[in-house]
Amino acid sequence: MGIHVAAGNVRFALCALLLAAAPARAAEWSIEPSLDLGAIYNDNITLTASPHPTVWGWQLSPAVVFSGATETLNVNGGLRLGFFRYYGEQGLNHNDYYFTSKSSYKTDRDVLGLNLAAISDPTLITELETTGVVVAYRQRTQLTAAPSWTRSLTETTSLTTTYSYSGVNYADTSGTSLIDYSDQTATVGLQTILDEGNLASVTAYYDRYKTNPSSFLANTYGSQAGFDHRFSETLRGSIVVGARKTRSTNTTDAFLCDGPILFGICFGNLTPVTLVSEQTSTGWTLNAGLEKLWETTTVGGQLSREINPTGVGSLVQTDRLQIVWTNQWSPTLTSSVNASAYQSQYISGNISNSNSRYYRVEPKLNWRMTEDLVLSARYSYARVNYESSAVSASQNAVYLTMIYVWPKISISR
Repeated sequence: MGIHVAAGNVRFALCALLLAAAPARAAEWSIEPSLDLGAIYNDNITLTASPHPTVWGWQLSPAVVFSGATETLNVNGGLRLGFFRYYGEQGLNHNDYYFTSKSSYKTDRDVLGLNLAAISDPTLITELETTGVVVAYRQRTQLTAAPSWTRSLTETTSLTTTYSYSGVNYADTSGTSLIDYSDQTATVGLQTILDEGNLASVTAYYDRYKTNPSSFLANTYGSQAGFDHRFSETLRGSIVVGARKTRSTNTTDAFLCDGPILFGICFGNLTPVTLVSEQTSTGWTLNAGLEKLWETTTVGGQLSREINPTGVGSLVQTDRLQIVWTNQWSPTLTSSVNASAYQSQYISGNISNSNSRYYRVEPKLNWRMTEDLVLSARYSYARVNYESSAVSASQNAVYLTMIYVWPKISISR
């Protein structure tokens, strides 16, 4: 939802136009299996301000990346399984899976696309990375399907329509404020290549967020305009700005007393009623990025404001600043640093005094021991501050992982 809508359409339109102009080729299919085995240390795995133990653990993650291409069809994706076991606190073990698939089918002027995803992992992994909101540590399952259609109007201009459905379920919501939800987004956008280094886009979208059971509903309407510019062969920037309007409805159950109330006690009959409150909010969205390439170094930055669904029955506005630095020290040694800062604010009115700031810094070092074997060391520091109080929590985590990648298996015909 939000700023990713237009940015995704721009990238898809570029791919669609390139595919339409690509020469015919024979069918090519490939798979690339891998296996990760690692040790984990975490001094606050649930990111809580309450007393907590330090945990140790291990992970085993088999994975496979696949791709296929014919004259008209392109398919790529991957499946990763994760088995995590911890010592030091009970109830933290989890089994994860990540499946993604992107496919496109092209004709002379049209490209039909279908993106699929199925993710099952704890809330403090992909959900936290998207929203910046720390919630209860629970297993989350998300299923997403997103078909699209791109029509080439001219050699440089295309029209793209997309629809996306995402359903999120939590394994255990008892004792938490978590609630299942669905999110649907429909977009229509126009993209045009101005010249070799410039692309412009305009997009309108509608998003519908609904909890299950039904207690909160939010409808968001918005429009965005984007511009991509290549300053040089090594410097590229993009910006997407927009405006949105969100109408939300919050439904709660209560009891109405038809008699006098003394000292909080009803001296009459209690009748169950449903209370409905509505609210409208407006705002702006942003996604600006800049990337610089050197011979062995890449530095990129992103500044964004998005509206995201959450598992606490509300929409959250997330402001995010991210900087990523990667460097190739030698043919076998690479490093990266990923630093992010989030400011999260609920916009629907049904949740108050829960605005927060979340920070994360993650340096990483990869050593290619052989052509197929990589040793990876990663440290992560995270901190969350709640603006309505002096409460904060921090986390230190260390990961040491051995990654074995089998040679790619390719079939051409």
